[in-house]
Amino acid sequence: MTMTARDAALSLTRALPNGAATVTSTSLDTRNSTRGDLTAHTELEISAPALTTGQLGNGATITYSVIGSTAADLSNPVTIAGSVLVQTGAGGTGAAAASKRVGLPTNCPRYIGFTATNSAAGNASAANATAALVF
Repeated sequence: MTMTARDAALSLTRALPNGAATVTSTSLDTRNSTRGDLTAHTELEISAPALTTGQLGNGATITYSVIGSTAADLSNPVTIAGSVLVQTGAGGTGAAAASKRVGLPTNCPRYIGFTATNSAAGNASAANATAALVF
């Protein structure tokens, strides 16, 4: 069964990095406790925007990973799912928009978010990636 329920309060947007750098989103609160009682099947959907060659040149990549933390500011994060989505610049056209869903484990940290890492010098900061909890 495809999950489609969403709550606008459980989504976030983050500008992509300028140059070879990593940005971290703000967090979403799953309200999960240290007992690992997140029983509802929940996924985090990351949506990456289409990028031009100025934002992501040929052979350059932007890699998205899902992270979690016990702190709302995502300090001391753990990787829940690494490299879940990779955009690669190719053919002089940048990269197409893409999205990926990741199932959250029942023992995931209370706060989750994502990182976006640019491998090269392109400035993608005018574009935003989004993440949303899907039930």
